[in-house]
Amino acid sequence: MEEKKKMNGCLKWGLIALGAFMLLGIIGSLFDDGNENKKEQTQANDAISITAEESSASDKDELTWTYKRSMDEMTETENVWASLKSDNYIEQGFPYEGESYATITVRYMKKYGTDVILRIDKGQIVGIDVSGTNYVSAKFDDGEPKKYYFDDPADMSTEQVFLRNAKDFIKRCKSAKVIKVDIPLYQAGKPVFTFHVDKPLEWDN
Repeated sequence: MEEKKKMNGCLKWGLIALGAFMLLGIIGSLFDDGNENKKEQTQANDAISITAEESSASDKDELTWTYKRSMDEMTETENVWASLKSDNYIEQGFPYEGESYATITVRYMKKYGTDVILRIDKGQIVGIDVSGTNYVSAKFDDGEPKKYYFDDPADMSTEQVFLRNAKDFIKRCKSAKVIKVDIPLYQAGKPVFTFHVDKPLEWDN
């Protein structure tokens, strides 16, 4: 009887030891899986980081005006556009929420001549001719700010205006690498938009 008790005791402790060993094995396996997942996650983050760095490097291409040309079928002459988007944007209140950039466009069309168009993505450019408030101030490189009065477009849209004295504005753009323009906006003051290029405007039209 005593011998049987001893055998049962040994068997009991043996089973306990086996269970503990198996439990340790399961815990170890889970720990290894966790390390493996953590390692894979770290590798994925490294890959994303490298991709982001490569993307940043590709964005360091030369900054220039964007040029576009097309043929006017009616006049059989070439239309030319040169556009430059601002480095910065503004945030406005309702109903103009979201990023709003400014764009300078120099345009030549035989039927209209040469124009400088200032445009904003969202909002209303405001200015009254009678009161003399229809102007923007533009600064080219380190020069002094200069006023340029503007006219509203024929379609009465509020997102763009045509600058007067376009010839002078274009002349300055042909040598400037940094252009700053403040634009009077409805209920948004006169925010300053900065335009930077590595290569000034090329314009012979």
